[in-house]
Amino acid sequence: MGERMSEARANPDPEVLMELGEAFAAGFFELPDASPLRRWSRAVRRRFEYRRVPVYEGTRLYPSGPHTPGPENAILAPCYSFTWSYRRAELQRRLPTAAPRCRAALEAMDQALTALQGHLDCIRTPHTVGGRGYTHSIPNYGRVLREGLDRYESRLTARLEAARAAGRAGDVDFCEALLDVLVGVRAWHARLRQALAARPCEDIAAEAHRRRLMACLEQVPMQPARTFAEAITAYNLVFYLDDCDNPGRVDQELIGAYRRDLAEGLVTYEEAEACIHELWQNTDANNGWSATIGGSTSSGEAAYNELTLICLRAARGMRRPNLQLRVRRDMPEAVWEEALDTLRSGTGLPALHNEEAFRESLLQAHLGLRPADLAMINGGGCTETMVHGCSNVGSLDAGLNLPLVLEASLRRLLPVATSFDAVLEGFLQDLRQAVDGVTREVNADQEAKARLRPQPMRTLLVDDCIDRGLEFHAGGARFNWSVINIAGLANVADSLAALRQVVFEQGFVSGAELQAALEADFAGCEALRRRLEACPRFGNDDPAVDALAARVGEAVFRELLAHAPWRGGRFLGSCLMFVTYAAAGAAVGATPDGRRRGRPLADSAGPVQGRDRHGPTAMLKSVTALPHRLAPGTLVVNARFAAELFDAAPGRDRLKALVRGYFDLGGMQLQINVVDQEILRRACAHPEDYPDLVVRIGGYSEYFHRLSPELRQSVLERTEHR
Repeated sequence: MGERMSEARANPDPEVLMELGEAFAAGFFELPDASPLRRWSRAVRRRFEYRRVPVYEGTRLYPSGPHTPGPENAILAPCYSFTWSYRRAELQRRLPTAAPRCRAALEAMDQALTALQGHLDCIRTPHTVGGRGYTHSIPNYGRVLREGLDRYESRLTARLEAARAAGRAGDVDFCEALLDVLVGVRAWHARLRQALAARPCEDIAAEAHRRRLMACLEQVPMQPARTFAEAITAYNLVFYLDDCDNPGRVDQELIGAYRRDLAEGLVTYEEAEACIHELWQNTDANNGWSATIGGSTSSGEAAYNELTLICLRAARGMRRPNLQLRVRRDMPEAVWEEALDTLRSGTGLPALHNEEAFRESLLQAHLGLRPADLAMINGGGCTETMVHGCSNVGSLDAGLNLPLVLEASLRRLLPVATSFDAVLEGFLQDLRQAVDGVTREVNADQEAKARLRPQPMRTLLVDDCIDRGLEFHAGGARFNWSVINIAGLANVADSLAALRQVVFEQGFVSGAELQAALEADFAGCEALRRRLEACPRFGNDDPAVDALAARVGEAVFRELLAHAPWRGGRFLGSCLMFVTYAAAGAAVGATPDGRRRGRPLADSAGPVQGRDRHGPTAMLKSVTALPHRLAPGTLVVNARFAAELFDAAPGRDRLKALVRGYFDLGGMQLQINVVDQEILRRACAHPEDYPDLVVRIGGYSEYFHRLSPELRQSVLERTEHR
């Protein structure tokens, strides 16, 4: 159940912390001698008992809008990924003006939390690439809709009674902790109902929504949902309970209730679309993440349904959720057309996933998946592969910056190398050692979180934690694999191809001379840099370069699969650089592809921005040289297409044929940007004039004005295919 955390230092006064608006921290410090799970469960309870409720604004769903509607828990904040976020700067800001009793509480709080975080600082590798023990997840929405949270309480109560009778102290502690969480959930649920009752609306439609919500919340989420309205109300509320991470498999979880109500005249297509659109708006307002639609049922049949189309239509013009459409060979034309229309709206939604290839890849990874589990595949966060409702996937646990490894390898190897093969083999050996180091640190982090950083809400809502009597981070979830992010694969392929040609085939410079030029960031070596830039590039269907990318990819992905995470499963490779490819490049010196020091790396698994010059077919053929099936964590590939391709049947048919061909060759994921180049140029110069412009970046969509200047420029440099 985790080690006790009592300490000799003074404990902050919980009453003072409550006065300071720190209910979450007050709950944690109420039980200084209890187990970590009991302490953080009490923190969750107090947070929900005193959590502010949003003002009702006449919406179909409630709660709505940002999940933190006021300045509460500003020092110790809840965090879906790390349980808590300690904002020490806010504590230090308050200290100079704090009254003596408040200062004493704040100082004691600082000592305790600083010491606790010191025990959890396990991942120190420079190869984090956007992940350092990060954990996305998806509650089992469907189970809550079918059973209601009262049934969860009954399961825990029965387990508690049996544990007390058998003298299983750890199990008693586990059950009492989660029952504490449910007390908090009930309190917040009651306050949401009170807020609705206290705010009648003058607008007739808004008042109808309010009354329907009040009726729904009398039933859900404590009791099973009986109608579509109750189901989506409960779904939305559970999304907020989990602090708005991933909506998950919406079309599969809600289709039964939708069809029943549609047949009985209780809901219309338009009403369902409006509800789903509001769920997407809540996802966007909270920077929430992934929802997956389509794909296959547990029996292997096509899973596309009416809500699949509704989810697509409701996403037009939206930034979030990161909508993922699982594409089968027999996907209906109606779904294709709706997907293309949504992509044409310009927000990069949906991303397209190769259903057959993902299923095969996950089975080959020996993760213990059953057909029913495969039916509920969902990306978490950007698009890290997990199973809806029953996963604790390190997402992202860490990363591997391939150009950073190459830089160190070349510093050691280039001055003395007599052959390209010697350089390549030395680099691959260094790569294996880097994987070993990263996975060891991730395992240390997972073990430390199991002892000190429990996740009470996810232990409650993710299967099979209650049935196993195991906390989420201690291995309670059914699936516990880890996703590791790989950066700069295209940069490494281009660099290896360039140094092979310029040094070992043409003899234009020696290895020592190239290394000196790299260390000087090509100062005084512009002719050499241009020669390197003119070498063959990944992304142009060049077999020699593509073979290098494939060899490096296979080496790193197989090495990851050979390691087992502390919680179980396998380490799965991925390449989903979201906004991190600029920061990853900032740490890397000049590289043999002619890239200067500190410049951004490639955006995910595709070619370096603008280096694919022979059309989309050539680009995608190069990408399929990579061993996608060895990296089911997801290799993200970005492509830009002109809007004109979406405007008439011939262009749309070519796009569908291109995607199908790419998937037939082994590609597993493709995301498409449809943004006019001239608009991007103007937005680069004046981002403030384009507040609603959305682009696909790495594994998700983001507002263009939020990107750094380097990232905005990298989007502009992408090849636009016509």
